Amino acid sequence: MHGNLTVNWAKPRPTRVLAALLTEPGRRMSIDTVVDWVWDDTAQRPKDHKSTIYQYIKQIRHALAQADAPASLTVANGSCSLIVDPSLIDYVAFRTTMTAAREHYNDGYRKRAREDAHAALRLWREEPLADLPTDRAAQWRTSFIRSDWIPANSFLLDQQLADGQPAAVLSMLDDLERKHSLDLSFTKLRMRALNALGRYNESTEYFLRMHSAFRAADDERAAGDLRALNDKLENSHAQETAIVTSGADQQAAAESPINSVRQLPPDVGDFTGHGDTLSTLDSLTGGPAGATRPVVVTLTGPPGVGKTTTAVHWAHHAASRFPHGVLMLDLHGGGQGRRHEVTDVIDTVLSALGYPVDHIIGAAGRAAKLTGLLARRPMLLVLDNVENSAHVQPLLSVLGTCTVVLTSRRRLTALSVRHNVRVVTVAPLSVDESRELLTRRLGPRSIAEPAAVGQLAKLCQGLPLALTIVAERAAGRSGTRLQTLAEQLRDVDTLLTIGDDGDGAGTSLQSAFSVSYLALDETERRTFQLIGLHPGTELTTEVLASAGGVSAPSMRRSLDVLVAAHLVQHPGDLDRYRVHDLLHQYAATLALQAADLDHARRRMLSFYLHSAHNAHLTIYPHKGRPPMTPVEAGCVPMTFDGTDAAWQWCLRERSNLNAATECAALHELHEIGWRLPHIVADIHDQYGFYDDIVTGLTTAASCAAIAGVVDAEAATLNDLGQVHMLIGNDTEADRYLRRAFELVTAHGIDVGRLAVLLNMARRHHHAGRATEAVLLYRECLELARVVAVPDLLAKAEQRLGDALVEVDDLDNGLEHYNHALRMRQELGDVASQISIHTALGALHTQLERFDEAANHCEEALHLAGEARHLPATMKLYTVRAQLAHAQRHDRKALEYAREAVELALRSLHATGLARALATQGQILADRGNTADARKMWTRAASLYRDRERHSKAERVDTLLRDLPADRPTIPSARTGDEDTMAMPAPPRRRNRYSSK
Repeated sequence: MHGNLTVNWAKPRPTRVLAALLTEPGRRMSIDTVVDWVWDDTAQRPKDHKSTIYQYIKQIRHALAQADAPASLTVANGSCSLIVDPSLIDYVAFRTTMTAAREHYNDGYRKRAREDAHAALRLWREEPLADLPTDRAAQWRTSFIRSDWIPANSFLLDQQLADGQPAAVLSMLDDLERKHSLDLSFTKLRMRALNALGRYNESTEYFLRMHSAFRAADDERAAGDLRALNDKLENSHAQETAIVTSGADQQAAAESPINSVRQLPPDVGDFTGHGDTLSTLDSLTGGPAGATRPVVVTLTGPPGVGKTTTAVHWAHHAASRFPHGVLMLDLHGGGQGRRHEVTDVIDTVLSALGYPVDHIIGAAGRAAKLTGLLARRPMLLVLDNVENSAHVQPLLSVLGTCTVVLTSRRRLTALSVRHNVRVVTVAPLSVDESRELLTRRLGPRSIAEPAAVGQLAKLCQGLPLALTIVAERAAGRSGTRLQTLAEQLRDVDTLLTIGDDGDGAGTSLQSAFSVSYLALDETERRTFQLIGLHPGTELTTEVLASAGGVSAPSMRRSLDVLVAAHLVQHPGDLDRYRVHDLLHQYAATLALQAADLDHARRRMLSFYLHSAHNAHLTIYPHKGRPPMTPVEAGCVPMTFDGTDAAWQWCLRERSNLNAATECAALHELHEIGWRLPHIVADIHDQYGFYDDIVTGLTTAASCAAIAGVVDAEAATLNDLGQVHMLIGNDTEADRYLRRAFELVTAHGIDVGRLAVLLNMARRHHHAGRATEAVLLYRECLELARVVAVPDLLAKAEQRLGDALVEVDDLDNGLEHYNHALRMRQELGDVASQISIHTALGALHTQLERFDEAANHCEEALHLAGEARHLPATMKLYTVRAQLAHAQRHDRKALEYAREAVELALRSLHATGLARALATQGQILADRGNTADARKMWTRAASLYRDRERHSKAERVDTLLRDLPADRPTIPSARTGDEDTMAMPAPPRRRNRYSSK
């Protein structure tokens, strides 16, 4: 952290002088002290070192003048001083910002405190005074890190824990603890985060390890503090677990930890009226002594009557009665944006409860898992914007133990008749309540014109949204009398449909929307029309700027006007906006008036296509991508500084990217409709969003067929076959692969034929038909040599190696792995090199060539450090565990296996977790620890089955059947030349690991 004053130097010494002076800006520093900052060893100092320092000072003064830097350097009486505004120096700004963060926290402004802490930590660039290697600089660094930087991180992480973000806390701690493994504050935070996620066993194991580490470091105080925290957490967990009945329920609870969820929008501070509705909700949902009931209630009423606002207000009021959590979800029923279906709700609730969704592929399995979780901890769920009865009917059995409040513009009669769902109609506000709401919003102006307030209240007919829009219009026209506004609103065209209960059409609020829209300037009207073009109800400044062909700052100013007019919501993310479904629908009708409607839509979809392409290029630089269309004129796609930023954008825009594909197909922009799903499929695959992949690729296949792009259609069918194969839909996989093969064969597309054959061979391999896979992979290899596409040739070599190893043809498998490795090295594909080195490590372990296996593992580890490829590193640690176990270094083997498990959990990789657990179980079984081995293998087999990897599950089941009954272990004596463990060591059998 060198400060914000930067100057380019030809030599490093002047930089060191400037860095030393930046540590004490404005204070005089003796030349001797500066010498100590620059040179540690007196032998390194030049004989005339003081003269040298003066020369450096002269160079600094010249450089500052040349750069027109806001700083000056004075020298007098054997000392010097850097005169500069301290706020320009980042470590000073860091301390100032953190002081403000703590003050805001003490004053109760928690959100502002978090923002300040984030801002302070973003100032951190690298090691402070990195170019000063002297003892004095080292002492300064140590002091700053211990006194400022570590406490700042601890402060922010503590706030994130309080906000219910334990997973994010663990992610940050992974990086922090690498350099500060014995920091007590970080250790405590990890234990608290693990407990918040329900990972109690990991917390206990971590406590024991760190407690021993602190004692080994003679830090008894830290060890004592850690034990006190562990006791507190265990007591809290014990009290929580007491509500779970016993037996199987307790075991299920241990396997499926649940967080207490509190996710509600902010309450409305000036909520008015609807007292009868609130009382009815209390009566229907509360039993004797305030106990809650598993009941479903529908809030219905005309658009704009305040159904959502009332539900949110009541949920805040009732939250204390639901200790296991309160969650609100917007289902987008009846709006223009993509409707959230039952599967989306189940996935979202599972994720909110901390359960890794991609561990179970099937929708039925996920629904069953959620039913079990909620049976132990019923919650309050508010499902907003339900379109009709069919929209949520399948959810009722899943949420049967919960209190559920639905809001809908329809009465949901079918649910009421068939499932005894109670319906509560939210009535418009009375005239007095409407007047009260307007008076609160208008302030002193309402006192001056009480009659006009009454007229406005009557005109709005008790609809809170209309009242709010009118009040905001009046506030924006401070020079206009309220009486004049009331007379304007008597216009029949403006108020024709207010009060109409056309629940599904949204016409009852069109007059209110028109008032706000007509009050906008032309630029903001244009922006609102563009919002109507957008396929989803959440959007960013950048996509609207591209659609309109304007700059982002200009678009941001227009959006600020729309936010002030309550036509758009600004939930909190700086450049992310949300529009209500009805307003979105209204905006869509206005968009039809746009002169350049088709061009704006094309620019908007081009933004999503090319932004996704740039994200894919950042995350997967060596993977293939479809050829791109040119970027539309006026469109400025997103670019990304690193993989983290690219991942975050893709995840935030997941719904919009899917909707953009549907929009492109609907409006016959087929060149976008077939490309976009291919771009986003890899991102979706990483997180297990297989429904998204299938839906997108199905649309892509249709678009490619209509556009007559045969190779694109074939590639899409091939990819559909691959994804169906991965999720276990074997019949569908075969169907799509056959269609793809027929297409590429009929049109003589050799590259496509090779890609399809590779998947057909992989289909045999996944199904356990390794011999058939070998034969087909050999055919693929011959074709790959003819096609001469390096990536496909390398893939054919590696996959043939995989299949040969599966059939115990290890020598030939080794040969093909080596060929694949050389090609990947020539291509510079680091991720694939890691994969092949890892496979070679596993193969050489089987061949008992341990030195070669170790060399490949070390090379893979080195590359993984460069690539930061989590799944590849996870598999590598599994192989390292196998190698260490084969060498009888079982203590190290267990460490590697545990690391593989941790990496699998971090990457949400269920198959990798099963592989790591199977390896860990093998190590334990071979050491005689049958009880723990049984637990590991049982969990691994279950994960394999959930991922439709039945052949691997059967292998683990065989190991379980062969496992002897649990028995006490008798410690064996150490021989002195082995890394032994205090358990008997039965003879090993080769090739038992499920490592592929």
